[in-house]
Amino acid sequence: MIVSSDAQLPQPASAAPPALLALIAPDAGMDRQAKVGKAGLAFLIAFACALFAAFAQSARVDARSATLQKLETAGQLSSMSDRAIEDETRNAERLYQVMRVAWGAVEAPAFLLAGALAVVVLVWFLRGRVKGRGVFPVAAAVLLPGAVANLLDGITALRQTSLPAGPVTLSPRNLSAIFAAFGNPVSGAALKLGNAVDFFSLWAAVLMAFGIASVGEVPARRALIGTLSAWLCLRLVISVAIGGA
Repeated sequence: MIVSSDAQLPQPASAAPPALLALIAPDAGMDRQAKVGKAGLAFLIAFACALFAAFAQSARVDARSATLQKLETAGQLSSMSDRAIEDETRNAERLYQVMRVAWGAVEAPAFLLAGALAVVVLVWFLRGRVKGRGVFPVAAAVLLPGAVANLLDGITALRQTSLPAGPVTLSPRNLSAIFAAFGNPVSGAALKLGNAVDFFSLWAAVLMAFGIASVGEVPARRALIGTLSAWLCLRLVISVAIGGA
């Protein structure tokens, strides 16, 4: 009996988008993303997750404590009525909401452009050559670990009754947050080093390394070493610049 080649192997209904495949298989996923993938899906996911986190935190913001502290520091608290304090609190909350949502709207586009620039610079530094149109698809896929982090932050924010108007740690992202969650907070140099080891940005750096290997025709080992070294330097600089916050 003769069996046709089409009948020998089952045909998959559809293949997973390479950007999503890259989250669990960075080598194969980023290679496909660089060669045949598109930036649109990954960018839209990152954009939606950033806005979700922004709106979730804005919905739970409570600026009363920060407002009272600010007024007390300025020596104005004793001379203000309850109505005036409520107005100041409401204004502070609205300002935070506007700024937080605005950042949520520009976060994905800004990081996409920064990621594309980083891909080009690292390919040049690692003695590769950018070929094809893979730069923006690779940069878009690199946004996805941050999108996962924003999704977790948004869910965590909605589970809170209130959040302060300012930077707040929601889902643990680094070693310092993990130690703090288990009741063993670190300080000083250990805090800065722990803040530098951000799991989601490390995940993104690994994706970028494999993307650089494909789009720039750079050996994978060289791309990993170069990209992770650049990532570690950047994280340490950021951690020191913000004072371990």
